[in-house]
Amino acid sequence: MDDKLLQLYFEGRTTDEQSRLITEWLDADEVNMKHYQQLCRLYEISFWHEVPEVITNSVLKKVKFRHIWQKAIEVAAIFILGFILHYWIHLPFVDTEEDIAMQTIYVPAGQNAQLTLADGSQVWLNAGSTLNFPTRFAKGKRKVSLNGEGFFEVKANKDKPFIVSTSNYDIKALGTSFNVRAYKQSKDFEAALLTGKVEITDHATNQKLSLTPDNRAILENKKLVVTPMQHIDYFLWRKGILYFDESLMEVLKKLKLYFDVNIQINNKFIIQNKIHSTAKFRTRDGLYHILDVLQLTHHFTYQKDDEKNLIIIN
Repeated sequence: MDDKLLQLYFEGRTTDEQSRLITEWLDADEVNMKHYQQLCRLYEISFWHEVPEVITNSVLKKVKFRHIWQKAIEVAAIFILGFILHYWIHLPFVDTEEDIAMQTIYVPAGQNAQLTLADGSQVWLNAGSTLNFPTRFAKGKRKVSLNGEGFFEVKANKDKPFIVSTSNYDIKALGTSFNVRAYKQSKDFEAALLTGKVEITDHATNQKLSLTPDNRAILENKKLVVTPMQHIDYFLWRKGILYFDESLMEVLKKLKLYFDVNIQINNKFIIQNKIHSTAKFRTRDGLYHILDVLQLTHHFTYQKDDEKNLIIIN
């Protein structure tokens, strides 16, 4: 990997394609991660030496990383710290979007992460998720982009709405807590509200839908519908716990996203949504532990093909 490209990444100036190539390179080998760590340390040192004197205040935001796979503990901490060079800067001129650098955080399979945005809002990201966010928010606007699943505790500011943009929908809040699941590689979408109020806007039709606490919006037949939120346990993923109370087919779809694995389902009873599963697992126990427990309960078998990153359910 070209060190100049990595430096551009630290500065938030890479394209989406370049960012994707870098994350794949980091996931490929621990040696790559160590090299990345060394460059990151050098960049942080040079960054603080080069900060102009006109800057009156700057704070490096801390990112808390929750370790899920024990074998990835040390590497994961380095990974997240390297990805987030997150600071707040007061300059003697008015911010414009062109002045503000963007940062990206990617959470690998089987892990999750927590971070604090420039306005004090808290974000938790589930496995396989990417969040694009500014180092500081421009006047009158707070906007981030999400691909994956995130839980947001938004700092109240009635004059500055907080917007989470996904591939098909925008979720607007003022001061509230809510969960969004919107992986680009999945057709599913869900937004669930715990406190406050949010407004969801469809990019294609510009139609708007409001949520009140303890309700969620889900995609059914290509339309958003509002249903009661049945279990707050669904959001235990923030603490490294996966809770399921749905068809086994839906459980396997989520496991595919959370653990970045291809799952081929040949079992007709699962395909026809005739098997319901209620279960709770620790993410750190891993995918195969979860499958072992599920197969004992629901009487299916599975095979794994490590070369193809494939699991076949029979």
